Amino acid sequence: MAEVLSQQQIDELLGNLQSGNTDIKEIEEQTSAQKIKDYDFLSPKKFTREQIRFLQNIFENFSRMLSLYLSGQLRISCQAEVVQVEEEEYKEFGNALNDSVLLSVMGLHSDIYNIEDKQILLEMSRPISFSILDKLLGGDGSGYLIDRDYTEIELSLLEYLFKQFSGLLRNAWSNYFEISFSMDAIETNAQMIQFIQPDESVAIVVIEITMNDLKGNLNICLPASSLEEIFKSFDSKYVKVNKRDDPKVVKRRREEILAELKDTPLTVAAVLGETQVTLKELLELQPGDIIPLNTEVADGSVTVNVEKLHWFTGTIGTKKKKYAVRIDKVLQ
Repeated sequence: MAEVLSQQQIDELLGNLQSGNTDIKEIEEQTSAQKIKDYDFLSPKKFTREQIRFLQNIFENFSRMLSLYLSGQLRISCQAEVVQVEEEEYKEFGNALNDSVLLSVMGLHSDIYNIEDKQILLEMSRPISFSILDKLLGGDGSGYLIDRDYTEIELSLLEYLFKQFSGLLRNAWSNYFEISFSMDAIETNAQMIQFIQPDESVAIVVIEITMNDLKGNLNICLPASSLEEIFKSFDSKYVKVNKRDDPKVVKRRREEILAELKDTPLTVAAVLGETQVTLKELLELQPGDIIPLNTEVADGSVTVNVEKLHWFTGTIGTKKKKYAVRIDKVLQ
């Protein structure tokens, strides 16, 4: 989803251009430069590359069927094409929506995969929706420059349209999974969507629809929680089986990963012993006090930790006038 500027940001940009404070060449260079998106390690990705490609294939099939359906229904040349499939947080998708939008809440249903009460979102741009309405009501499709809310009759027609989309979605998924879709509701206010948390990971599929000279988007929002059961079956059917059938590839991949990790610095610590004290005892400790540990003197063994994991047991001693630990046993 493209970033939407606020009115204040637009005014500041126009003001800087008029005053000459902004270099247009610099803006063009920034626009043409390679875009790099920061990775948030606190919010790891929920969709793997295989799953993103899987969604790409499904919705490319859906876009082909959508092109044929719109061309036959509206009797004009229509083209639908997937231009983007990416993962982001729902709040990024919600912030890009206008105050008045056209959202269809689609339900997912499958007895085989125990899917019920799961939903996805379809958002259609206003020009495309009003152009479709104009054609359905006998116009030539040019009456799309409208700045008002949808009427009840228009919403009824759009509800019928999205019901047809649910059938197309079922056909697009049928090559992989038996899933049915239902048109649950139509919303014109994005604030009414409450079943997706703002920080939840979603897959956004952007389909560009071209109707004669008019272009607009059909954005499909797929929450990770709604696709969880589907992807479990997908991983077992299309990912894990392939890895199990080719152990040489798995071994080579493991060796490559270990080769990259060999120079990673790790903290190794020998633990002589441990004990527990109360906060009162800790506050009363003075220089010269003795703290007994849980390690026997005759034993002499210590635990060697790598980072915070117990990896070895050993014996403490000295080497070249420095304390040292001899590894006695590797812990499983």
